Amino acid sequence: MATQDERLAAIAAAAASLLRHTPYHAVRAGDVAAAVQLPRETGRSAVWLYNEVRNRRVLVALAAAHAWREFPGRANWTSPGPIQSVTAARAAAVAALAVVVAFHRAEQALMTQVGYGIGDISTAEKRKLAAGDDVTPPDWPDSRWGRVAAVAWGGQCDVFSDFLGPVLRACAESVTYLAEPDAAESASRLSDIAFRTCLADRDGPADLVARGLAALWFERDLTRLAGALPRDLESSETALTAVTRRGTDPRAEANANAVVVRVLLEAGTLHERCVREAQRTVALWQDLAANHGSGSAQARPEIRGHDLQRLSDAASHLGLAAARYGDQASAADAWQLSRRVAEHDLDHDVSRMARADTNLAALAAETGQRQQASSVISDAFTTRLRLLERQPDNVAAWRRLTVTARTRADIARVNGQVVEGVRLAAELLADRQQRLDDQAHADVADARLVLGQALLAAGHPVAARRHLEEAADTRRGRYLPASYRVQEDLTWLARAALVLEHPRAVLDLLDGQAAGTDWFRDRVSFRLAYTARRLCALATGAIGRTDDAVAALLADRERLAGRPLADGRDPLAADFDRSLAEMALRGGDAASAMTTLARLADREADAPRPARGWTLVWLGRAADRLGETRRAAECYRAVTELAGPGIDPCHPVILTARYDQAERCAARSEVGEAGRQLEPVLDRTLLAHGYPALGEAHPLLARARALAARLGVAIPGAITPDLDEVSLDLDV
Repeated sequence: MATQDERLAAIAAAAASLLRHTPYHAVRAGDVAAAVQLPRETGRSAVWLYNEVRNRRVLVALAAAHAWREFPGRANWTSPGPIQSVTAARAAAVAALAVVVAFHRAEQALMTQVGYGIGDISTAEKRKLAAGDDVTPPDWPDSRWGRVAAVAWGGQCDVFSDFLGPVLRACAESVTYLAEPDAAESASRLSDIAFRTCLADRDGPADLVARGLAALWFERDLTRLAGALPRDLESSETALTAVTRRGTDPRAEANANAVVVRVLLEAGTLHERCVREAQRTVALWQDLAANHGSGSAQARPEIRGHDLQRLSDAASHLGLAAARYGDQASAADAWQLSRRVAEHDLDHDVSRMARADTNLAALAAETGQRQQASSVISDAFTTRLRLLERQPDNVAAWRRLTVTARTRADIARVNGQVVEGVRLAAELLADRQQRLDDQAHADVADARLVLGQALLAAGHPVAARRHLEEAADTRRGRYLPASYRVQEDLTWLARAALVLEHPRAVLDLLDGQAAGTDWFRDRVSFRLAYTARRLCALATGAIGRTDDAVAALLADRERLAGRPLADGRDPLAADFDRSLAEMALRGGDAASAMTTLARLADREADAPRPARGWTLVWLGRAADRLGETRRAAECYRAVTELAGPGIDPCHPVILTARYDQAERCAARSEVGEAGRQLEPVLDRTLLAHGYPALGEAHPLLARARALAARLGVAIPGAITPDLDEVSLDLDV
């Protein structure tokens, strides 16, 4: 017997054939049933047909779906690939809708019949509605025919949604992420609107009708999803196209291209495209600067100075876009170019030099160049502080200084100076709160994020989570859901959940978010996307699904080979290797973990930073699991010795190594040595940032107390949880 889907398809063909030649009100159910052609099935009747379609709305919608399926224009249509601009997105939407309009014109007689039937209500339905009874929709198969029938039951025409869905999704992804269910809903709504519009306007020019429908979708759906970004980006693209087409004013072209870059940077959803646009802008300004040696330009040095300033600014924007996308090498090259222009061509423009130094210092810290980062950021901060002291009321000078202050706090955290990192982050938040006097200001939220990151690195995940959540709440209301900033906030909250050993919270936080999608990886930030995927894999392993976690990590680690990574010591690649080793150790494969970690430790040998400490901690655990106690001891000792090069002795990685050593000593009944190793972990003395070494809710502290109690080691009194939660009250 034919399946329900096959029966609906056969009914659709029969209904389309009959409705093309018979007026709607003359079509009888028995006539349609008699025209149905199904193999090895006979004796179909009006009752059989009613049992299949239930009402005339479904019948006519199926007829329209059959005709649309056979329409040659649809078969000749090529679905667009990735769309790179809003202008191209609008053109793609218009082209797709033009096919729908052409179908309506070609099948006008049939679609008129469908228009009569799509609102038809049977007598039985009217009686139920009059009696106040609910009309329960039937169950339809999860297929193209079933979806058409299900929507037609409610009086809408969903015939074109399967065709429009991929197009609309590609159009939306020219500015932001559109999930599959949202794309399907948007396509279904537009399908019905297009159907009714074409019925109402049978004589209007097809291209104008298609453009009007596309404009409606842009304003109704895309604007709701992406805010003002589509309009801003399309207007800047239009201006750029106009000056480029004229080809008579390269300076106007460079300025117009710079506007596109600024719109993309502010939106934070399209860094890959922003890099390409910024590279073009830099090239345009470089050509202008190179052509100043002849003609009238030589007599107007102010023009040359303006162009060189714009070149320095464009290179800075290129570096920012590349850094957010994840291409650290390209970011470094761009910022170095910006600095060279400021220093050599602009006669030591100290403000622009300090801007480049701020960015280069942050990049140096991320790539393990600890001393260079500290030195450069210190000089940049001093320079910008002096500039502000000359003009205390200059708001722009203060904003530049606070950006450098933010980077200084980040560098302290990344370098392992967690006490200083919390102190600097707290000062940054206090300064911005005082200056801006608006707790909901985006810059205040940014400073709160920095403080949350610093507290998390310092071993206070609960206090960190509070600041991270407040920052995320503010930024969520100001930026697009799929933007870099919003997704970055989620990944930091996921990191806090991992530290607190709440893996399911990590999976809940990142489930369905843009950060884990291929779109985000390819268009916004491959570095942040792979970080989010790695956190999900770690959480998956933590709930016992280590095989799934390893498979996900291996697949992503292989894909990283096609990304612009700096070298074998790139922090993203190192994080994946470390995570793979952790999962291998969880799964009982200590030998594989040890091999991976040993290679990683060799690559990190000259990088005395926390990341190397975690590598050595896991290497020590793997060695201990394999019975190589001497190597394990060497690893733990190397971690504690990292305090010498500048990592704080209270850093969680050093405290973790001490706890692991205490466990090993306890296993050998060396109670005294175990107590000595536990002492800094258990210490509740408030440090210079106003906190003890570990937060009261930190799992490492709980394990250390349990071990101390088992060994009979004295446990220092716990501070009250309220102090740990409050952190620094900077709102007063």
